[in-house]
Amino acid sequence: MSENTFTFSKENLATYNEYLTRYDDVESALLPTLHLVQEQNHWLSEDAINYVSTLMGIPAIKIKEVISFYDMFYDVPVGRNIVQVCTNITCSMYGGREIYQGLLHHYETSFLTPTRDGRISIQKMECLGACELAPCMRANNEYVGHLDLASAIHKIDELA
Repeated sequence: MSENTFTFSKENLATYNEYLTRYDDVESALLPTLHLVQEQNHWLSEDAINYVSTLMGIPAIKIKEVISFYDMFYDVPVGRNIVQVCTNITCSMYGGREIYQGLLHHYETSFLTPTRDGRISIQKMECLGACELAPCMRANNEYVGHLDLASAIHKIDELA
């Protein structure tokens, strides 16, 4: 085990304990708990997964199955800002795939790999559920639509 074993901050441990009061069983609190871990740690490292496994009494393999199912959880280090570009049919018809590829090229990165400065990770998404904004992306939790490559770059460059 590494020296930097993950543990919840005092505040997050209190939040976790509050989560447990909302559900009939501990496994039902797994998704919000993983969100809380990711919020604190920025990704779900092996140490973090093992911590949650011990804390909740859920086998680590079950936790990894949940993480691999949902694209909102990251089991690799990511940048401070997550940019998700929709490449589903509607967005693709309006250039979503080209915008995604253009962003990877512009920022000299690949799928979810943080930029050299650690500021951005770009993720291709099957659907963001915002066809009326096609082509669109989500920068952290903000939807941005009717994009072209230049406007996508401009929005990303505004992120801290």
